This record gives sequence, structure tokens and C-alpha cells, in this order.
Amino acid sequence: MATDVVLNAAEVERRVVNLLRDRLPVTWMVTDAAEPGPDSRRPNLSIQLDGPDGRAARLVVEVKQVVERRDVARLADQVRLMAADAGDVPIVAARYLSPSVREALAEDGLSYVDATGNMRVVVHSPALFIADRGEDRDPWRKGRPRGTLKGEPAARVARALLDYDRDWTVRELIVASGASTGAAYRVLEYLEREDLVVKDGKRYRVTDWERLLRAWSTDAAFQLTTRVMAFIEPRGVDAFLAKVAQRSTFPKAVTGSIAAKEWATYAPAKAAYVYVSSIQEASEQWGLRPNAAAPNVILLEPKTVGDVPFQNTAPAEGGYLVAAPAQVAADLLNGPGREPAEGEYLIEWMKANEKRWRRG
Repeated sequence: MATDVVLNAAEVERRVVNLLRDRLPVTWMVTDAAEPGPDSRRPNLSIQLDGPDGRAARLVVEVKQVVERRDVARLADQVRLMAADAGDVPIVAARYLSPSVREALAEDGLSYVDATGNMRVVVHSPALFIADRGEDRDPWRKGRPRGTLKGEPAARVARALLDYDRDWTVRELIVASGASTGAAYRVLEYLEREDLVVKDGKRYRVTDWERLLRAWSTDAAFQLTTRVMAFIEPRGVDAFLAKVAQRSTFPKAVTGSIAAKEWATYAPAKAAYVYVSSIQEASEQWGLRPNAAAPNVILLEPKTVGDVPFQNTAPAEGGYLVAAPAQVAADLLNGPGREPAEGEYLIEWMKANEKRWRRG
């Protein structure tokens, strides 16, 4: 897709109409008209859909250049006011809508279309449902990306915001997380746009720790942030965990299913996932043999998130250290097989027992 020209509102409107036409059968008729005047209660564009059975619907479209997640609630109220008749279907359109914005719009029951082809249009009469996927990044945006939760600075900030139930000044968050000043501000600005934190004066507070956890898990899967190697402990997982419980010369933290059972037992673990600062040192000290075919030990060596997985560890009943619940849940959501289901089970426990794992 060409990226040398930023689309203006008229071009976005034209693309929205064409995207709808292209995805409807030839038996449907699409007629569009720009709405006159600057009245905020009038849509930028109205689209008449005539179905093959003679029934019609009117789409009222509000066109924006950029929509942030934090704008969705206000925008939802605005576009619903534009639906003059009970049968009108309010639609949000933009040059580009990010995955989190699309998610929020759908959760609010709103239809949307962006110029890259992302769309979800729901009409009850005549019955119509269109869903399609376009770009997951704004192809017209220039300069620095608008932010993600990838990388060590974001991991430090995200983990601090997840592990502690409190509000923060930027200085307090820097001290607690170990992130640099610049990184902390960049991450907080991104989280504000995503409506994951709110700012009151000079203090920030998480609005939805579960959504923050899921967003961080999506952006920072352990497969991307660590070096991963598989091993076999011939005497089994329990024998291996006994070794992990012994003193060592390197940091370590058990994650995955074995760690999760400290809070919410789901099913017996088939393999032990352990963060270590050095795979070579740990595998030699524990006497592990490489085995990719049928491993029962997976060692994870952080390569981009430093010591974050070792922060706020806690002793397990078996004497070894387990990673913090937020870290364990994020790892399970990115794991193979049944592990994502285990992650969901752990998150349910976390929701019901927030005071037991989030520090004050």
C-alpha cells in the first residue's frame, strides 16, 4: 500500500464507500452522500444500503484521522447522537484504527471501517454482517512509532504497574521499575493513549490491570524476549525441581504451569519452565542434557528484558523461587498446547484474589 501521501477526510470517505461496495453482492445497492455543514450532530457521510429484498438501511459515518483507545467512550456517545432514526447505523471511520481501538469499538457495539480495510459492519435490518482485516500498523504514519510494550523499558514499567496496586508519580515509577526517565514517559504516554492508565495531576493509575497484562503479553512473548533451550532431566520433573531449590550462583525463577499451581492448580505439569541468567551455567550445574524431541525442562535466558523475570519472585512450597503471578500468566498465555487455557485459569484466580498478589 502506498504510504507517501497521508489521506485527507474526503479520501477516507471515498475508500470507506468503495470498501463496502467491494464486499457486498451485486444485488445490493450502495448510495453515498456527504452531509453538509459543521454541525457535530450531523455525520460526515451517510450511506444508503438497499438490500435485494427491498429493505434499506442508512449508515451514518463519523470520519476521523486518528482515534485513540481513550477516545472511544466519548466518540461512541457522539456517533450515536448522529443516528436520527431508530434504524440508522452509526459507524466510526478513520484513516487507520489500531487493534485495541477496533476491539474497544466492537465491545461498545459500534461498527467501524478504516482505509486499510479493517472493518466490522453490523446491520440488523436488512440483515448484514461484514468483517474483514486490513493492516495492523498505520501505513501512513511517519516518524517514531506510536509505541508498544515491547522491550526491556516497557517490561520494567508494565511489571511495576501490574505488581503494585497504587498510583504513581513518574519519579516513583522510575525508582520502582528501574526504567530510565525517557522510557518511563514514553511508555506512560502510550498507555494513556490506550486508556490503560489515567493521569490525575502528577499521578498515574492503572485503569484495567487485566487488559494491561494481556497487551504486554501480546507484545512481549517469552519466545521473542528470551533465548529458549529444551533439556531432559532423566529422573523427572520433581528431581529437577529439587535441584532448582538448592543454592546456585545465578538468578532463577520458575514460571509456567509449575509456578501457576502455587495459586491455581489446573493440571499436572509436563515440563518445568525456568528463567535463568545463563543457560550454559544452569544446564551444567543441574546436569541437564539437551533434548528437543521430548524435553521436560525448558530454560529461558532473557535477552532483551534484563532482570525483569526475576523481580518480585516468591518462595514456593518446594523451596524454589517462582516468578510473580503477572509474569507467569503472561508466559502461559504465550505457551504451547493447553498453557493458554492455564493462563486464563490463573487470570481468573488473579481477578478473584487481587489483594493477594498485587502489593500496596
